[in-house]
Order: sequence, then C-alpha cells, then structure tokens
Amino acid sequence: MRGVSVAVLAGAMVAAATTSAAPAPGPRTERITLSAAGEQIGTGAGGQALSSDGRYAAFVSEDAGVVAGDTNGVTDVFVRDLRRGTVERVNVASDGTQADGGGSYRAEISGDGRYVAFASRAGNLVEWAEPPEPYASDMYVHDRRTGRTERVSVAADGGSGAVLDSFDMSRDGRYVAFTASSARMEGDATDRTLAYVVDRRTGTTKRISDHVPSDWYVPSVTLSADGSRLAYVQRHPRGGRHELWLADLRTGEQDLVNATPEGGPTNGSPAGATLSDDGSLVSYASFDDSVVPGAPTYTWELYLYDSRTGKTRWMTHEGRGGLGAGVLSADGRRLAYTTETPADGGTTVENVHVRDLRTGRTELVTRTTTGGPQSEGYAAPSAFARDGRLLAFHSTSSELVPGDTNGAADGFLRRLG
Repeated sequence: MRGVSVAVLAGAMVAAATTSAAPAPGPRTERITLSAAGEQIGTGAGGQALSSDGRYAAFVSEDAGVVAGDTNGVTDVFVRDLRRGTVERVNVASDGTQADGGGSYRAEISGDGRYVAFASRAGNLVEWAEPPEPYASDMYVHDRRTGRTERVSVAADGGSGAVLDSFDMSRDGRYVAFTASSARMEGDATDRTLAYVVDRRTGTTKRISDHVPSDWYVPSVTLSADGSRLAYVQRHPRGGRHELWLADLRTGEQDLVNATPEGGPTNGSPAGATLSDDGSLVSYASFDDSVVPGAPTYTWELYLYDSRTGKTRWMTHEGRGGLGAGVLSADGRRLAYTTETPADGGTTVENVHVRDLRTGRTELVTRTTTGGPQSEGYAAPSAFARDGRLLAFHSTSSELVPGDTNGAADGFLRRLG
C-alpha cells in the first residue's frame, strides 16, 4: 500500500471500526402524511401505501394545501419521497392537468415507487371516445417516471368499467386487480360486480371470480405482490354465507379459504384479506366460530390461513381474540393487527401491534411520545416495507409525534425493533 503512512492507515482502521460498530437505528415513529412544505395536513390524510424500500409513501387527502395549485376541491392522491421530503400529486392527466370534479380514492404503489394505481371518478384523466358517464369510477395507473396516466378498467365498448373501491396492484406494477361491472367489462347480461385482473404488459383482461353464483357479487379483491394469486370475497346481496377464495392465476386452481376444518363452507362474513408476497399465507377477519374450534361466537376474529398445509390459525393477543385489520409482511413472518380496549365514557381505543410469527414476540406500534399505548382514537396498519422492518399505519391519536395538532387522522411510519 505505497504512499500511505502507518498513522493514516491506523486512523482509517479506527474510523472504519467505529463506523461498523455504530448501532442500528432504534424503534421510532414519524408522521409521513405531510404537505410539500413539510407541514401537517389540516384535514388529515389516509390510505398510505409504501414502496418496498420504504422510501415512497402514497396517500390520499382532500386538503387543498398538500401541494401548490390544488384547486379542484376533491380528494387527490399524493406520493411523498420520505428521503427528500418532496410531495407530488399523481391523480393527474398525462399532461399534468389536475383531476376534475370527480374525486380519487385509495392508492397502491409499486415496489420501486414508479407506478401508482388509484380509482377515480374524474372524467379528464385520459382521452375518451365518447364523454365519460358522470360519477362512474375507473382504475388508473400513473407512471411517475414518464408522467403518463393510463386507464386499465376499459369496458367492452371502450367506456367505463364501473369499478368499486376494491383494487390492488402487483409489486412490479404489471398486474392490477379490481372489482367491476360484468355488464360493462364483458357485456354480461346479469350485470354483477366481479373480480378482474389486467396484465398491463399484454393489455389483456381476465375475469377471475368464476365460482360466483349468478345472484352473488364480489365486494373485495387482494393481489399477491408477485402477481401469482388473488384472494376475493363473494357474497349474496341479501346476506347469508360469504366465501373467501384464493385463486392461483398461473394454474387456475381456486381454494375456499374460510372453510370448516372438514372442508365445508362456513356461515361467516370474511373480510380484510391480506396476502404474503407469494400468496401462500392469507390473513382475514371473520364473524364465524366454525372456522377454528374454540374461537368465540358472535365476534369478529382474525385468522391466518396457510395454503401449503390447508390449516387455519386463530390469532389472539395476550390470550384474547377480537383482533382486526390484519396485514402480513412480504415474507409472511410478521402480522400487524389492531386491538380494542375500553376507554372513558363508554368509548373504545385501538392500538396496533406486530407479531413475529416465528418467535412469538409482539411489539406495540402505536407507542406514544411518553412510551405507552395510545389512549385515544382508532388506528389500523396499512403496509409493511423493508422486509417487515417498517410499518405504515393510520391513527387519529395526537399522542404519537410532537406537534400533532390538526385533530385529524394521519399516516405514520414505525421503524420496528
């Protein structure tokens, strides 16, 4: 190592050793739904989704002060770069024109943060062969790199697909799943709301919910991050039995998830399904004690279904059930959920926890600035990132970060221990 003194080399070695010995960042919470000026959003925000590395957060807000030039008076979709602190509005036309009078809602972001999927009732985000129908919703994907916005819920006649508010996108942004009118999408005379998956690379659209009886409909869909599996709920419009199906999009095989241990149908109401990256694990809530022996009656409970074994596990917290809003990490190792406890005046308060399914360790996520659980409001997890080390969640509490005075719901990011 010519020309380097022993003293310089020793100093460099000490510096390297000091750097490598630096402790990793500890658990902490930050508010991620902020304006472009770095200020809290007056009316609050929600629906936050994260890129795989946790750098980009997508969220929705009706507040006109999130970015400059917001004059449409409706809910918009935004992406915040958590590293740089910048915020951009993404429910815009390809030329940057803001959405017109129809609001946009919910957002999903691709793993690299490039693509953002959202549903909107706007009529000016793309060119239409004929004037779009008022109040009809459609699915869009905005490319943050090129600025292009495309509509993916294209009906058989080129018009609106009349989508509902349930949709999802694969991690690479190639596949988009949503629920839409079968009459619009296929010219189906029964006109049911069914599950569809669009392959944006090939431009093909495929109906997935083939098991739906003629008088049932599909209210919700969840797509695995790798785009290989789709979970969807089907139900009768007048109540009764609901079914949660897991479809393998490669083989076409479909399995009933909320089945009894004997494999028969249950009478519950499954909801809130989330999947691991490969779709092998499914968490969901259900109002049915026949899914797992010993589960309580007449309460919403959280379950974890493993498609590899066909087994279902009832999830509890400190020996008690009644959990909700389950969200699985990409590898399926961690499960985030909410718990509900009584509060003053006959109200309840919710807190978010994360369970390591391998070790059984549970961590409080909604930890206040004084170190305890939040004592007011509600909360729910929304998305994991960075191999389960980051969790985005939604909360109405003002106790989680300093300076939270907007009195509204916000999106937060918790760095887990």
